[in-house]
Amino acid sequence: MVKIGASILSADFGYLKKEIEKVEEAGVDLIHVDMMDGHFVPNISMGIGIAKYVKKITKLPVDVHLMVNNVDLFIDEFKDMDYITFHIEAVKFPFRIINKIKNMGIKPIVAINPATPLDTIEYILNDVYGVLVMTVEPGFSGQKFIPIMTKKIEKLKNMIVENKYDTKIFVDGGINIKTAPLAVKAGADVLIAASAIFGSDDVKTAVKNLKESALSSLQSK
Repeated sequence: MVKIGASILSADFGYLKKEIEKVEEAGVDLIHVDMMDGHFVPNISMGIGIAKYVKKITKLPVDVHLMVNNVDLFIDEFKDMDYITFHIEAVKFPFRIINKIKNMGIKPIVAINPATPLDTIEYILNDVYGVLVMTVEPGFSGQKFIPIMTKKIEKLKNMIVENKYDTKIFVDGGINIKTAPLAVKAGADVLIAASAIFGSDDVKTAVKNLKESALSSLQSK
């Protein structure tokens, strides 16, 4: 079954607790927190305090997505999280980062930007819990899904299956009821959605529609 993660990048921060309660009631599987430093990506988003607050107010697993240059400086701040996602483009020594995250009892996820080739993560695939395939250029919510990324997801899925790994594929960027089936058909296990959920007047229906669209893709296989 495909899981749905709600990215709070598109949430109303004036009512963050209520926003998270809405997606919990709607049946999402995890909360995704995007942390941006204004250097790795051309935007600055929520900081360490927001991630810690989110963890306190939800019973759902929380994934902190570090879109930052100095990954090492931030990891220790997130010892209570369930997942820590770092970008392969931002680290020189990925095994060191992975082991540090694992030693904290947290599941490591490596993120990869649209134009970054998969061979950059080939040798760490079996050491991470998952791979987050960015299907937009990271930094801003509400962007359009890059269609050719389905080929990248398919290639990644083949790499995982051929090597008999248990690595999960997360997909983030432009996910909605039209693109969700494309990502799932290509091999996605977890879909991260922001504006498709929080931009809706009816969050419960939005999540339901996302799940149904993803399921329809699985049934057609």
